[in-house]
Amino acid sequence: MKLKNENQSLSQTTWNMVEEVAKTEIQANGKMLYISKNLLQMNEQKLLQIENYFDEKENNKSLYKIFFNEDGSRKTLIAKDFSVFTNKVLIPSLGQNLLNFQKDKPYEYRALTEVAPVVLFLLANKEFFKVEEMLIEPDNKKSPVEIELPWKMFKYDHLKDQEQIFKSNFCTRFFSKDELKKNYYTTFRGERGLVAMSKIFFIPKKVIQENSDNAENSAFTKEIKKINDAEKGVIGAVETLTQVSPNATPDEKQNAEIRQGNEISQLKDVAIKSIKLISKTNSKKGYAALFQIYQEVVQALDSKSCKQYIKEDLKSTASCDFSPRVNNKPISITVGTDLPKYLSNLRA
Repeated sequence: MKLKNENQSLSQTTWNMVEEVAKTEIQANGKMLYISKNLLQMNEQKLLQIENYFDEKENNKSLYKIFFNEDGSRKTLIAKDFSVFTNKVLIPSLGQNLLNFQKDKPYEYRALTEVAPVVLFLLANKEFFKVEEMLIEPDNKKSPVEIELPWKMFKYDHLKDQEQIFKSNFCTRFFSKDELKKNYYTTFRGERGLVAMSKIFFIPKKVIQENSDNAENSAFTKEIKKINDAEKGVIGAVETLTQVSPNATPDEKQNAEIRQGNEISQLKDVAIKSIKLISKTNSKKGYAALFQIYQEVVQALDSKSCKQYIKEDLKSTASCDFSPRVNNKPISITVGTDLPKYLSNLRA
């Protein structure tokens, strides 16, 4: 049995390790920004071998060609393109031999592949940076180095056609309303760091698609879609609830009945809440949806098993008809019945 002070010592040792990892991560973040800055500076000094990026048969081996198509539209750059840039441009520009580089220097290779999209991002926007002023060293050594991204780099009001649309979509995708028209400060890594920004910047079509999707589908809709997904959804992918096997032992039967009851209870709450939310919309689509739900409920209540439940479990001799009555006439609800269409045909 370990003594209390031994446990405290282990706790302190572990915490010291955590602090050391955090310190190392802060330093690494800063160094990655400096590597990015240095590579941008190397391009200014014509030391970055951009022409290596292209195939030998390519006539135009300019920086512009990496980012734009012949018609002036922006190219989509993804992981494979960043790898090409790492292998063909960064490694030889740093005086290294590509042969066996990935095998012999895996950690150096990983650092370069991580920095590649950032360097491309800086090159694509190089006119907006002053190399010696772009990085900000914090007074507090526990804070990471940051890069300053001037708002004029993202400003789009003065642009036309495709470029205006591209910059506008990017700003909508990445920045909050409070961040617009302001210089943006960020670290190398992080959810909204320079790496994340760079990768988003180079997928213009996906940004447009996401903006369109966000305009049409709320966060609520997206979460409900996940639940209803026919392959992975917790509701959509399920065909039946927990079944009570007739061959189960008494304990197994009891557990299965409890599980089934809990599932039914939760689904009942979902159904009731859904009906209330739909009803509150007071919309055409809302009422059309309620008619669909009603028809499903009527078919379930008119089933033989439900009538058996009324007779045996409720001990009732009542003869129930849950079908709707239209102009005092009962209407049979079966699979394929379109009640709203039926009602629309009844006109004076």
